[in-house]
Amino acid sequence: MEILLQGNQLVVAFIFFTICFLQPILLPFPEAATVGAGGAVLGSFPAASISFVGTLSGIMVAYFIAKYGGQKLIKKWVKENHIKQYERYVARNQISILLILFIIPILPDEIICFGAGISGVSFKKFLLIAGVAKLITSFSLAYSVDFAQSLALNNTQLSFLVIVILGIVMLTSCISKKMLLKRNN
Repeated sequence: MEILLQGNQLVVAFIFFTICFLQPILLPFPEAATVGAGGAVLGSFPAASISFVGTLSGIMVAYFIAKYGGQKLIKKWVKENHIKQYERYVARNQISILLILFIIPILPDEIICFGAGISGVSFKKFLLIAGVAKLITSFSLAYSVDFAQSLALNNTQLSFLVIVILGIVMLTSCISKKMLLKRNN
C-alpha cells in the first residue's frame, strides 16, 4: 500500500483535497480522522496545508449555499420569531461562538457554515473566523501524529494524556457556556 501511495502522491493529494473540500458541505467524516490520516500518508506539513485550503474552500461554498438557498428552506420549517431570536443571539456573540464551534468539535462544520449563512453573519467576518480556526485545527491535527510518535508513550501514559486533554476540552466548553449565559442575561 505504501509503494502504491508513494508512486501517486499527486493523486493522493488531490483525493485528500477533495475529501477536505466536501467535508464541510456534505461528508459526515470527522475532520480529526481525515486530517490525521492525511498527515500519516502525506506528511504533516503537506496534509496541514492541503487540509486548510480544501476545508476553507468547502466552508466558503457551504456558507454561500446557506446564504442564497437556505433562507427559503429554513423559513418553511422554522417559525419566523425563532429565526429572529437566533439572528439576534448570533449577532451579539458571533465571533466568540463561531470560533469556539470551529475549534472545539461540538458541531459538524456544515451546521456551523449553514447557520452562519442563514443568520446574516457577514462573509468577511465569517471567512476571517473560519480561516483562523481552520489554520489552528488543520495544523494541530496534521501534526498530532508526529507529536504522538515523539512522545513514545506506553498505553497507561497515553490513556492519562487523553483523559487530561478531554478534561481540558470539557472545562473549556463549560467555561465558554457559562460566559455565554452571563452575556445573555
